[in-house]
Amino acid sequence: MKLYYLGPKGTFSYLAALQYKSEQEMTYIPKANLYEVVNAVSLDSNSVAVVPIENSIEGTINIVADALTQQNIYAQGEIHLDIQFALYGDQESSVTNIEKVYSIAPAISQTSQFIQKQGYQYDYVDSTVKSLEKITPTVGAIAPLGSGEAHGYSPLMQNIQDYPHNVTRFLVVSNQAQHTTNASDTILLITPKHDKPGLLASILNTFALFDINLSWIESRPLKTQLGMYHFFVQADSSMNENLNKVITILNTLDFHTKLIGSFNKIN
Repeated sequence: MKLYYLGPKGTFSYLAALQYKSEQEMTYIPKANLYEVVNAVSLDSNSVAVVPIENSIEGTINIVADALTQQNIYAQGEIHLDIQFALYGDQESSVTNIEKVYSIAPAISQTSQFIQKQGYQYDYVDSTVKSLEKITPTVGAIAPLGSGEAHGYSPLMQNIQDYPHNVTRFLVVSNQAQHTTNASDTILLITPKHDKPGLLASILNTFALFDINLSWIESRPLKTQLGMYHFFVQADSSMNENLNKVITILNTLDFHTKLIGSFNKIN
């Protein structure tokens, strides 16, 4: 079976994929961006993909959230990965003589305090590992801690992320709905059929009625008219009797409810 991920090797997506299945167990296929990852898995029934859905600092990864609403993909599992960044340079580099750094936009954002303190200029690339290709004596790369060594670079400084408790949540997705019995988590996509006051309150109150805790709530534009939204909710529950009652009630309140996945956390 194939496993698609945001490549190349050494990215956080690659490290998260290793927590799911090894390269001996699956055929790893890197893609250049998240659009290509979700499109590939949506068209390939003999595959899964490991994609980031939420970062504890930056919030929801909108590309992936929108793919869950627009494309034929479903969640099968969840992986949590601690995010640690390092500044990489060549043998002639030091923290003080670096003038500019490269990385992906979320990495630049999550290390912005370090970048500003050092007075670096910065620019963007498609993946953190590609930033290593930009290294010169005065140009550095911000990449996952441990990724630069495989390309012959040593970290000039480690753990440069702005916040120590930086975690990214990844989903294992496929184009087939597979729901685990006695799952720890269930993700639903709830779409209102009409705009009316108290939409979100109606959703939250229904879950509260059955004492179901929600660990993730996110809204995304419906893309049909301004002010209309989908709502993602992740319940700390399997598809049990109470959750089925919640869905029934929401349907009677003119919501459309889609089951994105019912699964156990992988780690």
